[in-house]
Amino acid sequence: MLLLAAAVFVGSPACRPCHAGIAETWERSPMARSSGRAEPLPAASFVAAGHRYEIEGKRLGFEGGSARFDYFIGSNAAGRSFLWERDGYLFELPVTWYAGKRIWDASPGYEGISEIRLTRPVEASCLLCHASQVRPVLGTQNRFGEPPFLENGVGCERCHGPGSEHVRDPAKARMVNPAGLDAERRDAVCSQCHLTGEARIETAGRRFAEFRAGERLADYATYFVWQSGRRDFKVTSHVEKLASSGCKRGAGEALWCGTCHDPHGAEDEGAKTQAACLNCHAAAHRQQENCAGCHMPRAKASDAGHGMLTDHSIPRVPRGARAVGESRELVAFPGTADDRSLGLAYAELGDARAREFLLRARPADWAVRLRLAVTETDARRAAALYESVLNERPGEVSALVNLGTIYAAAGRTAEAGELWERALVANPATEQAVLNLSKIRPSAVAAGILRRYLELEPRSRAVRDALDSLR
Repeated sequence: MLLLAAAVFVGSPACRPCHAGIAETWERSPMARSSGRAEPLPAASFVAAGHRYEIEGKRLGFEGGSARFDYFIGSNAAGRSFLWERDGYLFELPVTWYAGKRIWDASPGYEGISEIRLTRPVEASCLLCHASQVRPVLGTQNRFGEPPFLENGVGCERCHGPGSEHVRDPAKARMVNPAGLDAERRDAVCSQCHLTGEARIETAGRRFAEFRAGERLADYATYFVWQSGRRDFKVTSHVEKLASSGCKRGAGEALWCGTCHDPHGAEDEGAKTQAACLNCHAAAHRQQENCAGCHMPRAKASDAGHGMLTDHSIPRVPRGARAVGESRELVAFPGTADDRSLGLAYAELGDARAREFLLRARPADWAVRLRLAVTETDARRAAALYESVLNERPGEVSALVNLGTIYAAAGRTAEAGELWERALVANPATEQAVLNLSKIRPSAVAAGILRRYLELEPRSRAVRDALDSLR
C-alpha cells in the first residue's frame, strides 16, 4: 500500500511569496503580535500587590532579587505579560503591563499573593494560543526547546492547517479555508483559542495540541459551562458569550466570528462589523453611529486584571456584571458529556461532586486515576493509583510528589527521595519536593537543594526558613 505524505508546519514566512498583501495586514494584527522575545523596556518604578518593583532594560528588580524579561505574551491591545527562562524551563513573572490604563500592576492571579512569586510554571497549553510551533519537552511540566516556539504569534497555519504540501504543490494540495467548512468545523478554528468555558477536558487518548484546522474540536476536548450561564466573562470567552446572545440565537449558523472579524487584520474591520449589524437591523435607531459601541461594550474580564475586553453577548442595553447564576450544574458546550469528562471538569473546579462521576468513568485513564488518587483516603489504594499514573505519565508532578509523601510515611524514604528528584526534573521549582528532600538528605546536600531553589524563588519564606533551620 502506498503511503501519502503528512503535511507538516512550515511557518508563515513560507506563505508570504504568494500572499504578500494578506501577510502585510496580518503582521500588524493582534494575533501576529501575541508573543515574542522581550525587548528592553522603559524604566519604571511601581507597587503591585503590595510589593515594590523596578524595571530597567530587560530586568525586573525587587527587594531581595531580580529576574529577566525573556519573552512576552499578549498583543498589548489589552495588556502584555512576561516570561522568564532558566535552563529551558519557563515561568511567568508577577507583573503585567495594562495598555488601556498605561500602568504596571500585578499579573492576573497574583493580586492576592502575599509573597513575590517567580515560579508559576508556563505549560504548553498556555503557549498554544499565543505562539506557533510550540516545542515542549516530553516528561516535563514547563521545559521547552530552544527556542520554546519557532514562530512568534498566531501564524497562518493555526487557521489554515499545516502547509508543507501546499507549498510544494499549491494546485494539488489546498489549504483549509474556514469560511468554506461546515459550521462545526468552521467555528472550531476560532473556538480553539476563543472558547474558555469553566473547564476544558481533553478526550481520552487525544491531545488538544494535536488539533488541526478542518477537524472537529469535539474530537479533542469537551468544554463545560454553568447551566444557567454567567453574566461576567473571561479573556477568551468570546464563543460562549456570543452563543448566549439574541443575535446568535436568531441567526443560527449564519452568524460566526468571521461575520464581523477579519482574522487577517484589515484596518476597516469596524465597517465590516457595522455592516453586519445593519444587515439584520436595517431599521435600527441611530444608524449613523457605531452599533458595537453600545451593544458590545468593553468591560473588565474576571481574569484579566485591569484588562478591558469586548462583551460578545451583545446586550440590548449595557449591564453590570453579576455572579454565576443559581444553577451550579455543569453542561457540555456544545454537545454531550460522559461521566469521565464531567468528573474531571468538577475536579478541575475543586467540586466535591467529582468523585461520584469519576468512580463511574470509562475509560478510567490516567487523568481519572490521578483525580481519584487525590480524593482517596486509604493510603495503599492511593499509592496504587499514583503508581499506575506514573507508569503512563512518568513526569506527572503531582503524582510524583504525592506518591513520594505516601512512601515516606511508610518508611520507604529512599524511594520517596527518587520520586521527589524526578519531580524536580519535570519542574525544578516544585517547592514541596524541595522541602521534602531537604528533610531526608544529609545537611550539606539539603542546603545545596534549598539554595538552588532560592536561585529561582529568592523570596520563598518556607525555603529560607528550612535553610535557616539547617544552619
